[in-house]
Amino acid sequence: MSIVTLFVESQNASSERRFPKSLQLDELKARLEPIVGIAASSQHLTLLRQSQEVCALTDATKMLGYYPVEDYMTLLVTSLHPSAPSLNFTDDSQVEKYVMPDDDYDKMSNTVRAFKRRHNMGRFADAKSAMSIEEEEGKVDVKVGQRCMVGERRGAVRFVGQTKFKPGVWVGVEYDEPVGKNDGSVDGERYFECRADHGSFVKPDMVVVGDFPEEDLFASDLEEM
Repeated sequence: MSIVTLFVESQNASSERRFPKSLQLDELKARLEPIVGIAASSQHLTLLRQSQEVCALTDATKMLGYYPVEDYMTLLVTSLHPSAPSLNFTDDSQVEKYVMPDDDYDKMSNTVRAFKRRHNMGRFADAKSAMSIEEEEGKVDVKVGQRCMVGERRGAVRFVGQTKFKPGVWVGVEYDEPVGKNDGSVDGERYFECRADHGSFVKPDMVVVGDFPEEDLFASDLEEM
C-alpha cells in the first residue's frame, strides 16, 4: 500500500499527516473532519505545490492516488459554507477547564510535587533540610565542655552544631592524645581551638558523655625515689 505525506492546512488547523493513496475522497474527508473541524459534506479540497494550486479534488468516488499527489504537498481544506459553524481546535477559550484544588493535588503521591518532596528537590530542599537539622539538634544531648568518649578514646566536647564541610549536626572533640585528624578546623574554616592532631568531628550518636577524667599517662602504682 502506497502512503503519501501531506501538510493539511485549514483555517483552524495545520499539521503533517500520512494517508494511503488508495483512500477514496469521501473516506479522506471523513478522516479530515476531526482534524480540521469542517464537516465532511462541507469540505472543498485543493492540492498545492509550494503554495501554487495543482488541482482541486472534486470527485468523491476517486481515490487520492488518482490525483497527481506527491509527498509534502499541501492539502488545503476550505468550507463550501463559510457561514456554517466549524470547530476551531486552536481556540480553547470556550473550553470548560477543570482546576484541581491545591490541597487535593498536594495529597496525591504520583505528582511532580510529590516526587520533589520525596527527593528533597526544588523549594522543598531548604525546608526539609532545615526541618531535619532542627529535629537532629533537638535530639543531641551533648554540651560543649563535657568530658566524653568516642570508642576507646577520651576527650572533651569543644563544638556542637552545623558545619560547612558536610550537612547535619556534628560534634567537635578534642582528644587527650594526638589521635585526631585536625586542630579544630576543616578546609580553612575554624570551629574550635585545640592542638594539632587532637581534634576530630564525629556524629552525635558516636559520643558518650560522662565522668571520664583525663588519664595520666605517667602515673604508676610503684613508689619511686
